[in-house]
Amino acid sequence: MKAGGIMENSLHLKIITPNKTFYDGDIDSVIVKTTGGERQILKNRRPFSAEIIEGNIKIKSEKSTELVFSTGGFISSEYENVVILTKMAKNVD
Repeated sequence: MKAGGIMENSLHLKIITPNKTFYDGDIDSVIVKTTGGERQILKNRRPFSAEIIEGNIKIKSEKSTELVFSTGGFISSEYENVVILTKMAKNVD
């Protein structure tokens, strides 16, 4: 771990809707469905941007895997940061 408790191999993910920041935390990877197919984003990947389609976003961390349903939107990643903009997001049970 780095100083401050941040994992060395972690990404910082934000999922933002028009009303709020739905998710803001450190993760190991995120998997989204884009118009070009399914993509997994890991730390230190070259910058990447794409349109995402409606479906589940899979958020993986050391402790768990979370599913978040999204109505689609846009993803942008740069090395250690990932931002997903979507009209609506909700947790999948």
